[in-house]
Amino acid sequence: MVKADIAIYKSDKAEYPSKIGLFRPSEKYPEYLWGDISDKENNVYYSVREALHLYGLDEENYGKHSWNPLAGLISENTSVLIKPNLVMDHNRSGDTTDCLFTNPSVIAPIIDYVIKAQNGNGKIVIGDAPMQECKFDKLIKESGLKDLVQYYKDKGIDITLVDFRELKSEISFGSHKQEINERNSGMIIELGEDSEFYKEDKKNLQRLRITNYDPRRLAAHHNSEKHEYYVSKYLLNADVVINMPKPKTHRKAGVTIAMKNMVGINTRKEFLPHHTLGDTASGGDEYKHKSILRVLSDKLYDFKNMKEAEENFLLARPAFFLAYGFKILANVIHNEPGEGSWSGNHTISRTICDLNKILIYANKDGKMCDKPQRKILNVADMIVSGEKEGPVMPSAKKLGVIAIGENSLVFDTAIATLMGANIKKIPTIQNALQIEKYAMAKVKSIHINSNCKELCGELEKIDKKNYWNFIPTSGWKDAFN
Repeated sequence: MVKADIAIYKSDKAEYPSKIGLFRPSEKYPEYLWGDISDKENNVYYSVREALHLYGLDEENYGKHSWNPLAGLISENTSVLIKPNLVMDHNRSGDTTDCLFTNPSVIAPIIDYVIKAQNGNGKIVIGDAPMQECKFDKLIKESGLKDLVQYYKDKGIDITLVDFRELKSEISFGSHKQEINERNSGMIIELGEDSEFYKEDKKNLQRLRITNYDPRRLAAHHNSEKHEYYVSKYLLNADVVINMPKPKTHRKAGVTIAMKNMVGINTRKEFLPHHTLGDTASGGDEYKHKSILRVLSDKLYDFKNMKEAEENFLLARPAFFLAYGFKILANVIHNEPGEGSWSGNHTISRTICDLNKILIYANKDGKMCDKPQRKILNVADMIVSGEKEGPVMPSAKKLGVIAIGENSLVFDTAIATLMGANIKKIPTIQNALQIEKYAMAKVKSIHINSNCKELCGELEKIDKKNYWNFIPTSGWKDAFN
């Protein structure tokens, strides 16, 4: 088997098994560690297993009891972080959560193979920092992820499920009531001149924003003096990261695949610039056309967010309703979204690239090093992906796909291309390709191995008629073929 940059296993069955069986396989595979077998078909477990095989991991032992596909990455006493995408507990589009977050049935076989590689002796953490208003307990209970983790704990495995957020909130009448959990603290990493924001002028730095957060907090972390992120210690302490994204279209980044999933390693979102206030003519990237309505809306949102941070909800609530009204009116008049939800957004791509530098090159003490500090494997859940208004309002795109690869930039380039994106118009990918210090990859030709012959071979030679053709978000139509 030719060693591929990416492996893609595609099944005709694009559905997940019931959580009742704790996502156990429906067949006793030779290498399977446990005695528990599901009496219901579990095609997802089989798909993950075959994707690992297609990637050429421990190929000589495939089909034997000794097959140990993750042994090249993981050994006894290795600390492993499994990083799913747990963005939100409910789908705002009204569609199911199947297309929203990484399904536990995809995580389950990966845990099994991690345990095998560790010989049961290592530490496993499953964690993410979802959106601030996500009800994490609801998500892990309803999805079956909580019970899955308990299954392994009952077997004596050192495994922990963690909500990385230090700050979360509850929405009430348009206001975000914030709650701090200092147990989930991270470590501040200052990138300084190595940040993608370093060369930005002072005026634009003052206009960096993230929706629903106090702009003063963001300005305290990104300014002409410093550029810092607040990264989970669970990430920094990991020897290996198994990144498990849920590829979807994305309103601010165009696509969310492996690199974008690293936004969830940051424990407080107000360290993460998402867009720059204003229209393109003024140096912003929040929207294209100049608009008094949007200027008024922005000022009111800033006021609302500052008052929420001060817990002055009597002033925050009316400001929110006015701001929201101006925003909706501007969207209708200009026929375009605001808040950086379009292909002209070049802010969030820099945030994503900074976080991926930290992922690869920051050591356990938060110091940036010249050489990679941890190994990474990307395992994407595309059994049911999300298209249209992702990441929190996606519509189901049933593919039946599990994709695997080690280099996140190469992985994103291939998957975004197959999704139908023009990668020359995806800022995250183009930004990452230009990075020299703390580089992620120099992408030339990308080789794919798949059980589907039409997806095998060099990426640039795959016929476009075999692409998956995702419907992009409303602001990214010009970035898709």
